[in-house]
Amino acid sequence: MQRVTIQADAMRGLEVKPAQDVELHLREADGRRVKRRYTIRHARPDLGELDLDVVLHGDGPGSAWGITAKPGAEIEFQGPRGKLELRPAPLHLLVGDESALPAIAVIAAALPAGEAATAVVEIHDPGEEQRLDTAAVQWVHRGAHAPGTPDLLLPALAEIGITGPIRAYLLGETRSMVALRAHLEGRGVAHDSIFVKGYWNIGRPDRLAGRTPT
Repeated sequence: MQRVTIQADAMRGLEVKPAQDVELHLREADGRRVKRRYTIRHARPDLGELDLDVVLHGDGPGSAWGITAKPGAEIEFQGPRGKLELRPAPLHLLVGDESALPAIAVIAAALPAGEAATAVVEIHDPGEEQRLDTAAVQWVHRGAHAPGTPDLLLPALAEIGITGPIRAYLLGETRSMVALRAHLEGRGVAHDSIFVKGYWNIGRPDRLAGRTPT
């Protein structure tokens, strides 16, 4: 991942809610305009600054911007936006792949005292692990296994004990997150207690990015 800070005077004094995002206006290599959304990892309203964590993967426009962004360069964006609602619960279960890491970190940090967070995160290898002080994290190392399937997250999630009411957030490849929702519902978690957001889809890897729930 590459952390990039953007600054805009229009952001000064503006409240940013947990896991909101901004939509960047980027360009493909052929010049075609595209948009990519990224979670606001940190906000400093007094300075009008936003930190974005960009997953570096392949040669998509988001990765290219994360690699080449330089101090002083201009970037157009819209936001912040996002409709994630942090509902009270004794336990918040955060599950996803590397595209969800910024949102998982922000959600866990925003929880009030007395509400615990457990995260199950699939990444490529131990070198991609991040320090998350506000959540108990189980890292699932993908290695040579293809990304974007529920094959590794499902057994890891099955090992998490669910003994009472929880609030679950499933963030990552769309079809994989739907499969994880079915697993949780099969274990008695209420449908409306599970927040699902597809951040990317198999076959469109250029959309793998630290995007946020909406």
